Amino acid sequence: MLKRHGARTAWVWIGLLTGCAGPRAPQFATVPPTRPGPAPATVTAPTVRLPPPAVSDTWVSLHKWAADHALPPPRILSTNPVTCEWSVGSDLWRLRAATTAAEWNGLEIRLGHAPEWRDDQLWLHALDLAKHIEALRQPVRLRLSNPPRVVIDPGHGGSNTGARSVLDGRWEKEFTLDWGLRLAALLSAQGWDVILTRKTDTDVSLSQRVALAEKVGADLFVSLHFNSVNGTNHTGGLETYCLTPVGLPSTLTRGYDDTVTVVHPNNAHDTANLQLAVRLHRALLEETGLPDRGVRRARFMTVLQGQDRPAVLLEGGYLSHPEDARQIANPQFRQRLAEAVARALLSLAADSNP
Repeated sequence: MLKRHGARTAWVWIGLLTGCAGPRAPQFATVPPTRPGPAPATVTAPTVRLPPPAVSDTWVSLHKWAADHALPPPRILSTNPVTCEWSVGSDLWRLRAATTAAEWNGLEIRLGHAPEWRDDQLWLHALDLAKHIEALRQPVRLRLSNPPRVVIDPGHGGSNTGARSVLDGRWEKEFTLDWGLRLAALLSAQGWDVILTRKTDTDVSLSQRVALAEKVGADLFVSLHFNSVNGTNHTGGLETYCLTPVGLPSTLTRGYDDTVTVVHPNNAHDTANLQLAVRLHRALLEETGLPDRGVRRARFMTVLQGQDRPAVLLEGGYLSHPEDARQIANPQFRQRLAEAVARALLSLAADSNP
């Protein structure tokens, strides 16, 4: 469970060379959750120490960047507020000055810095260009075993209950475990090697979850959660998190330190993290029809920090939102969540191993 940070804003568009939606895999037959087994044994998480990097404070004119990359210039749609669009092929970005909320091919993505309007041009921070714009131009090439090995992490468990549903008082830990068991069954049926951080109502520490993925040599790590905020007068929807790149501020901090020079092991996978996040996020949106609250960045999440593999954390709706909570309580909805994630992972594997 994570809290929403920042306000939704208007957009400015920029188009890129490659998309990430990918082909949809065949529809799944409903597969019941697998029989719960014992919780994983305690293992020691790896420690990686890297020197702090120099952090860029460079801003780049999008008109110049477009010219340097043989792309058409961004088209200014409005100057109050500043809004422009830029398309290349079938890809389209939207950006707006003074807000970090951006849109890529219809999908919300939070930048580290809000674009700036100077000298009748829109300027973007160099790290946002590198870690968002450039990253999504690259083809998806995840390094996957044969068969692919994924750790599915149902959030919370045991005394760590997570959020409570406003609908019926049930706990997040119950819903994440059910989602995880369903997803594991679907992927296993497709020949994947699936490891669950927990298969029962057991409290597994965050460091154990990271260390388990290291012990089994996982290719990917996917953590499953449901969101909540105080009160019920708010919008619901889906959010997906990956680790904040070095040098950029996070979308969400929850009061934790957000030193931008800190290097975590998972930062070695910044591009793959974002590619994994946008693919899973789009699949969940298409399957559920819930509002898009964006692909976001966080630095404090322990289950992401220490991963030496692409890793994301999914928020499958708000237990504090009455309509979201009603859907989350429905087993058929949780099956659809599982099918969406499985379909996206199968598509990623096909794209990574053409």
